Amino acid sequence: MAGPEDKAPAVKAMRVGDVMSRQLYTVSPTDTAQSVARLMKETGVGALPVEVPGVGTILGIVTDRDILTSVVARALSTSTAVFEFMTVAAESCEEGDSILLAAQKMHDLRIRQLVVVDEKRHAAGIIALADIIRVSPDLGELVLDGMSRHHEPTDQQPEGMSPCPA
Repeated sequence: MAGPEDKAPAVKAMRVGDVMSRQLYTVSPTDTAQSVARLMKETGVGALPVEVPGVGTILGIVTDRDILTSVVARALSTSTAVFEFMTVAAESCEEGDSILLAAQKMHDLRIRQLVVVDEKRHAAGIIALADIIRVSPDLGELVLDGMSRHHEPTDQQPEGMSPCPA
């Protein structure tokens, strides 16, 4: 029977392209909060890359949390344009990056998804915390643990993860 230590090399060798979702939906910066929320509901996703229409360059990302905290909580209109509440310059990674690197980035930035980009910086997919949990529950738990903590100095780093320079 294989133990967790037997799985570690396999997880370390996994690439973002092995686990990411390639079914990608994007929105325009001029789309409305309501249309984005509707698309999220229809597709079952909680984050959508925002791209320049017709060009494909990623400008940022909008999450269901963005809609709640920036539109609903502030009692803005559902017709508020995405560019007014999106996160500019979405965090990203590449298909060839290791899932450890993606998990490290999620952990350090306390985010649940990264836009996967190609060499032209066009969206190729999304890797979400759920994708990491699916292939490595232990690694996913470490990411979640980092998200729930306040940034406390620590002498210990999770195995396979290193501190990112400030």
